[in-house]
Amino acid sequence: MKKVRIGIIGAGKIAERLHLPGYKDVAEAEVVAICDLKKNKADRLAAMFKIPAVYTDYKKMIKEAGIDAVSVCTPNYLHAEMAIFAANNKKKVLVEKPMSISIPAMKAMIAAAKKNKVLLMVEQSQRFDAAHQALKEILDSGVLGKFVSVRGKIGHSGPEYWSDDSPWFFDKKSSGGGVSVDVGIHILDLIRYVTGRDVKSVAATMANLVKKQYKLEDSVEAVINFKDGTMGVFSTSWCTNPYEQTITVYGNKGRATVWHGGTEGGKRFSGWYVDVKKPYSGNNEIKLTIPEKPKTGGPIQHFVNCCQGKAKCISDGTSGMKSMAVMLAAFKSAKSKKFEKITV
Repeated sequence: MKKVRIGIIGAGKIAERLHLPGYKDVAEAEVVAICDLKKNKADRLAAMFKIPAVYTDYKKMIKEAGIDAVSVCTPNYLHAEMAIFAANNKKKVLVEKPMSISIPAMKAMIAAAKKNKVLLMVEQSQRFDAAHQALKEILDSGVLGKFVSVRGKIGHSGPEYWSDDSPWFFDKKSSGGGVSVDVGIHILDLIRYVTGRDVKSVAATMANLVKKQYKLEDSVEAVINFKDGTMGVFSTSWCTNPYEQTITVYGNKGRATVWHGGTEGGKRFSGWYVDVKKPYSGNNEIKLTIPEKPKTGGPIQHFVNCCQGKAKCISDGTSGMKSMAVMLAAFKSAKSKKFEKITV
């Protein structure tokens, strides 16, 4: 089977740190072109990753570079127009999270992919963590009993410490929001993935507690109701040091937690269950050896596998839209001070 020929749109840090190293490690793919409005940025990554063609016009790249697929690694407000143009030119699309910044835009992306019969995948990286996939398997196995609720937290010190081209993160027209759409989308999407449930409504409170120079939320606390009546809470922050990420699922028989690697003394997983007829008679530990690699491969490997028809996408456009729709409803809730229904 021939290699999947990739074009990269956007030469920022997400391309440099995730997409390009990811493709470099996938034997079935080759990056043949990269595009950025700032040619010097594209030139730098082209030299670093030995990419033969450099463009400053993504439409020209899509039409001329002989590519099969694109990675869209640009500011959030550009995702829809670029993904739609690529799909309309019969290119498969991997778009960075969040999928886009409005529901009409996301629906248009899905429609374009469907019309042209091409893959649309959203790069929600937390689904491709081996520990998170193992947590999902534990919940699905029934060892924790009937699912009741979930708690998730993700936070770091802010995008300005991660990326040297970060100003657009703090421009709402470009980003669509603050910490909610930067990292909050990660924990919300992870919750949806692990539980396998869709959100019915959300109530959120948002604040700017530290980054006063920006007019966007840097802290969020939220409650979610799933469509089956179960519940959850999540929080996200640009004011958290050191980096924190955790998710805990609760059943009527037990609970299980996954931490980000390197935290909690290096421990990644903890799980316990009880005899529900004798809940105070002692706890039983769930023993788990986390695989070195996720069963799906990482997000880039999975995208390439899907392009070649070797796998079914676990992070498609519909899923990406459902996650972002919760965040958009959370913005409404922060203003209305009440639960807001999810509209997709």
